[in-house]
Amino acid sequence: MAESEVSRRSFVKGAAAGSIAAAAAAAAGSGLVGITNAQAAPAQKKVAVLGGGIAGLTAAHELVERGFEVTVYERRAWGGKARSIDTPLPVAGGRKPLPGEHGFRFFPGYYQAIPDTMSRIPFEGNARGVQDNLVEALTATGAQSAPDITIPFALDFDAIGLAANPEKILRTLLGGMIWLPKLPIPDLVVLLRSLLVFFTSSDERRLGQWEHTSFKDFVLMDGSNPTYNLLISTVTRALVAAKEEKASARTICNQAEGFLAAILHRTDGRFPDQVLNGPTNERWFNPWLAYLQSQGVKFELGTEITSLEVADGKIRAAKATTASGDTDIESDWFVLAFAPEQVPQYLSPEILELDPDLERIKKLEVDWMNGIQFYLNTDHRFFRGHVGWIDSPWRLTGIQQGQFWTTNFADTYGDGNAKDCLSLCISDWEVPGHVVRKPAMECSPEEIAEEVWHQVTKAAQGEPLVPDLTDRQLHSWFLDPGYRYDPAAGKGTNEDYLMINTKSSWENRPTGPTKIPNLFLAGDYLQTEVDLATMEGACEGGRHAANAILDAAGSDAEKAVILPHPTLKEFEGARRLDAKRYAAGLPNLLDFKR
Repeated sequence: MAESEVSRRSFVKGAAAGSIAAAAAAAAGSGLVGITNAQAAPAQKKVAVLGGGIAGLTAAHELVERGFEVTVYERRAWGGKARSIDTPLPVAGGRKPLPGEHGFRFFPGYYQAIPDTMSRIPFEGNARGVQDNLVEALTATGAQSAPDITIPFALDFDAIGLAANPEKILRTLLGGMIWLPKLPIPDLVVLLRSLLVFFTSSDERRLGQWEHTSFKDFVLMDGSNPTYNLLISTVTRALVAAKEEKASARTICNQAEGFLAAILHRTDGRFPDQVLNGPTNERWFNPWLAYLQSQGVKFELGTEITSLEVADGKIRAAKATTASGDTDIESDWFVLAFAPEQVPQYLSPEILELDPDLERIKKLEVDWMNGIQFYLNTDHRFFRGHVGWIDSPWRLTGIQQGQFWTTNFADTYGDGNAKDCLSLCISDWEVPGHVVRKPAMECSPEEIAEEVWHQVTKAAQGEPLVPDLTDRQLHSWFLDPGYRYDPAAGKGTNEDYLMINTKSSWENRPTGPTKIPNLFLAGDYLQTEVDLATMEGACEGGRHAANAILDAAGSDAEKAVILPHPTLKEFEGARRLDAKRYAAGLPNLLDFKR
């Protein structure tokens, strides 16, 4: 069944006879709402949200709770890159299709907007709504061509206890011994000092200096030590799919600071590493759409926006194509909630004449990060939390999902023979693999699956990498459908890019409102507190758009909450001192080697 058909049935048509209907009924009677509709919206209250990803759904959520009439238009499927996808793999015995995805979902503890939104989405049996569907991934594992290294993901009794399993301790010690002779102690000291420089930097310096510095230059990576190069490259490419020579030091260090705050329990009790306890649609998006539907949001799937028409200095209509033909979407307010690489096609000369600053969006850079799922015929737990394959040329990261899900995998999904799912992200598509000897972007889906499975199960020399994980445990696989391979051209294309926070990109990122009075932007590429193209960034972006509409409409409704990026209180005095030093043109007090 086509994805659009599945999505339409699951998210819209199913409201009459299925889980959506039950969820909608629960939502209508639930006390889990953020802003009551008793707050009257202005006379101009019709909002057309163009794009049904997290940013668009967030904008709809915030606006409908403040009395606006909202319709969301989406071409492909609700949820965007974050959705789960019904695979075409075999199904039997009344089970659901095996769930696939663009890449595994990961909710760091320093996320603030996403948990707040989730807490306002009713879910049967959950006191905090969908937020209670987040569970803790206690450990992180580094798989390598030596015994793997497992560490607790927080200063937490359960996490430390799981990592302290005698077998894991032995393997970690043996794996660590491989690295001890190679550890670049002087370089690690430089890395630690660099992070302290950032933590003690004022906001003014972070934006004025570190935003314009690459992470490679910030940590003084000169290429002389291959182990230090591998460490820095692994952190940036595997965690945020960014190349260290391009990524903004401010962005990478912001994430490090957020993780540290979560590890130190400074994030309102949220664990540093959280995942959903089931497929994204079941545990988040289906209840979300049901709640929004119960509040009055209308959904139009299969709508492709072709252009924006300007008249009298504002947007008159969005031109669209549907199954019924071409149509004009008219509204008081328009929210353009598309990915940054898609936005330029709507920036006509007429729009750019009204707001020339929108031209800057074209300068933003995007890259590839796509996912692949391997379904296993065993539920043996090879990994207890997130895992990164340290030596993998394609910078693989993943998670074994069944251990976190509340339903029995084999009883619920597929043909009954698939008992678990190893979901992975491919972060580097531009370097050759071990087996196919080509970059991922030049491979067929079959070649990608063969190469990724090899990198997961075998070291470069061919010896087994993960004990007991062999071809015998592989049931099937599913590659993100956003990747399309052209055999004639010998390369692929990607429908789902990821915006990269390159150095100096902040000034090219919009804030939500535009100079066109009824056009607003929403997306993970906006200037956000999380400062990274993520689900959190998309949720923040949707809130920025909603707040801008509240301002433009003259509404006195409470604004959607935008919480500041978490910093470490221990360094607040040093940050105040640094603000004075930066204003005086002096370097950070700890920055004595740059």
